[in-house]
Amino acid sequence: MTDVSWKILIVDDEKEVHLLTRTVLKDVQFEGRPLQFLSSYDSAGTREILNEESDIALILMDIVMEEDDSGLKLVKYIRNDLKNKLTRIILRTAVPGEEPVKHIIADYEINDYKEKIDLSTPRLFTSIIKSLRNYRDLVRRQDINREIEESRKKLTQVIQLSSELFASRTMELFLENIEKKISLMLGGRGKLWFQNELNKQNFPSAVALRINIDERSSYTWLEGEYFIARLSSRSTEPLYLIADNCSSLQPDEIQMLEIFFSNANIVYNNLFLKAEFVATQSEMIGLLGDVIENRSRELSGHQERVSDYAIILARKLDFSEEDILILQNAVKLHDTGKIGIFDSILNKPGPLDSEEFETMKSHTTIGYEILRFSSRKLCQMAASIAWEHHEKWDGSGYPRGISGEQIGQLGRITCIVDVFDALTSDRVYRKAWSYEKTIQFIKDGRGTQFDPHMVNLFLEEQDKIKEILMRDYN
Repeated sequence: MTDVSWKILIVDDEKEVHLLTRTVLKDVQFEGRPLQFLSSYDSAGTREILNEESDIALILMDIVMEEDDSGLKLVKYIRNDLKNKLTRIILRTAVPGEEPVKHIIADYEINDYKEKIDLSTPRLFTSIIKSLRNYRDLVRRQDINREIEESRKKLTQVIQLSSELFASRTMELFLENIEKKISLMLGGRGKLWFQNELNKQNFPSAVALRINIDERSSYTWLEGEYFIARLSSRSTEPLYLIADNCSSLQPDEIQMLEIFFSNANIVYNNLFLKAEFVATQSEMIGLLGDVIENRSRELSGHQERVSDYAIILARKLDFSEEDILILQNAVKLHDTGKIGIFDSILNKPGPLDSEEFETMKSHTTIGYEILRFSSRKLCQMAASIAWEHHEKWDGSGYPRGISGEQIGQLGRITCIVDVFDALTSDRVYRKAWSYEKTIQFIKDGRGTQFDPHMVNLFLEEQDKIKEILMRDYN
């Protein structure tokens, strides 16, 4: 709606009607705004004006022009073709009774029906003001509905973008998603970057000043041209996202960003809690691994190396990042069952006899029984690995003698990497094999001891294998 004048279109094939209408209404104002008159003398000219002017408040429409029903056809064009439901229409005729009034009001979406003589009297003022008031109210309602719809769309967008954040599994992915989504919400207004409080000297001066006086009462704010958002948790210094060239941000946009960042902060904290849990879990598994290794003088670094080798294969097999993270710890528990094996057997400086070997084989079942009752995915994976990492592709392994893909994928992975590390490490009864001899053993076991496909994948990554082999795990 224009704030300058109210547009009134006079549609009549008689020039005198135009002149009379303008003369009678020349000093009329409504809500402090004057009337602006547009004139058309036929249907074609009226259509042209209607296509160019979108904010006509009122049309004074003659019924009879080039045709007896020209005005009625224009009404249908306005309402049906242009989908214009706002503009008020007053039909008028110079020939009373040529159209039944009830018929016109019922069949055509008009707002009033007058004889032309009525519109040349003081009653014209009343009709005009009534119509303008009605138009004003309809436009306001439309604007309110539009604002509500825009707010709904923005809120829907915030909810959708926030829900996508909750799917972030790592801090790296979370920050990457934040940057993409804020760039989308800002409409590419400015450059984005992350900044933490430890490097305050790198903040723009206006931002640094605002951060110093910030009372942590809001997640977002606008300072000059800078939009600033804060992510904070109990365990770290706040992390700030800053965007420049944002002075044109509107209050409703900032409100949507505030809602988004309040949700983002929940994800941020959850990821830190998860990281802390994973670190604690990994530390506990490491301590358990140390207990196992300390009982066997020959196993130093074995759990860590086997874990690192297993990750190489897991990535080749397209494991998800989440499953790789779990596997990294689960595979360290493959020898958990050795807790139940006598030291005399574990550290015997020579080959085991048949009875001792049968006892040693039981570590697979012992480990499985220790781990299998947990509902945690890590323990379930570890139980499977403990039980099956000595099974062989051809069915000659233990404890169950299963073969091929009857052996779980995790067991087949661990079988290869466990043997590789065992052969390349010193034992109480022998020295470590050379890398070349061990690789040849793995190749020779393709299709008998080991899954052939996994052997091929493992051998494709020999540079990474050598790098792990050379690491110091003490």
